[in-house]
Amino acid sequence: MTIIRAYLLPAVTIALALSACNSIEKRGYGWVARSKLAEPTPLQLPVNAPSISQRFRPADGPANSNHRGFDILVPSATPILAAGDGVVWRVSFSVLYGRQVFVNHGPGEAGHGLQTRYFHLSEQRVTEGEAVRRGQLLGYSGRSGLAGVFQHLHFEVHRLDDSDPPRTVGLLDPQAYWVDGVGRITCFDLARRFAPTPVRLTYPVPCGGLEWE
Repeated sequence: MTIIRAYLLPAVTIALALSACNSIEKRGYGWVARSKLAEPTPLQLPVNAPSISQRFRPADGPANSNHRGFDILVPSATPILAAGDGVVWRVSFSVLYGRQVFVNHGPGEAGHGLQTRYFHLSEQRVTEGEAVRRGQLLGYSGRSGLAGVFQHLHFEVHRLDDSDPPRTVGLLDPQAYWVDGVGRITCFDLARRFAPTPVRLTYPVPCGGLEWE
């Protein structure tokens, strides 16, 4: 059995990687994979926004497994953008998630602070403690970490408590925090003005045809 697994795992990994490459090519912009949940709020993705292969599934939902955030289909070396103004909390590496960046933001409409997380990067371009603006380059996408078997950005939103320093106390659905409203993914546009508070988020990757730097 051990021998079979030793041969099977690389084969599965290669198959997933090849499948994902095809998905990136076929699903470049404006496509969202069907959710395993009957969501009350449809997700509206602009036609010029990179596609989503998986969205948030809560641990207590009816699906067989949870998914902690969004998987956004982007080629390697795609710029990864801060989803809102904040301070870089962590720049690190983990075996599962690879190169990662965490950004702490101010309070959202519910009053609690938000933290956004960006996983599987090929390169990090910020340092811990650095103040960042919405749309600022955090790094570049890749496939680092054991869960990065294909090129994508795994993006999460966490709730912070009121301690000093703040700690993450729960996972949140990115659906609820877009600038243009619940379920309406908002592309970052350098020419657009965004209110600094309460914290609302923009897509963490560039959308086609819009300036981001």
